[in-house]
Amino acid sequence: MYIRLNMSTKLALLGILCDAKKPMYGYEIKKLMKEWNIAEYAKISYGSIYYNLERMEKDGLVKGKTVRNGKQPERRLYSVTEKGEAELMKLLRKNYSEIERSYYPFDIGVSLMWLLPKDEVIKALEKRIQIEEECIEMLHKEKAELQSKIPFFSLSIFDHYLYHFEAEKKWLKELKKEVKKRKSYFEDFKPEEKA
Repeated sequence: MYIRLNMSTKLALLGILCDAKKPMYGYEIKKLMKEWNIAEYAKISYGSIYYNLERMEKDGLVKGKTVRNGKQPERRLYSVTEKGEAELMKLLRKNYSEIERSYYPFDIGVSLMWLLPKDEVIKALEKRIQIEEECIEMLHKEKAELQSKIPFFSLSIFDHYLYHFEAEKKWLKELKKEVKKRKSYFEDFKPEEKA
């Protein structure tokens, strides 16, 4: 069965191989992905790297070569093909031009909050606000530690997440305030009457 590769996975793997300008082993690619924190902002599992490289090889995007160094077991060495470089540029341009729609599983809980007692909802919202604040603090620390160790464009990803966490925290605080001030979840809800 043919499984389509995730665009983010393809983009990351091709980008790493192109940037390296030399053939790489899967473990070297995995190491770079960890250094670049790619799994933090792209849904890529480190365990799927080899599978995806095999798929990309079948698609002609990368070329694999089996090598053996001394008594070590055989390993695959991968390099990007011309077709892979062209695909990378296509995917990169597509990535810049598309706006992704984010889905937040928490929104389902919000839409069903009326099933929980008001005080429980308020406590849950307070806990989420606390978690957002902890995440913001952690991101600020990580960014400060990496300040002169990674390029500005990689640091800008931290800012992207910080903006999202700050916006989420603000929304949660407003939602908590709205829940607190209401006598009932449905106090100003007027359903349409059926004819």
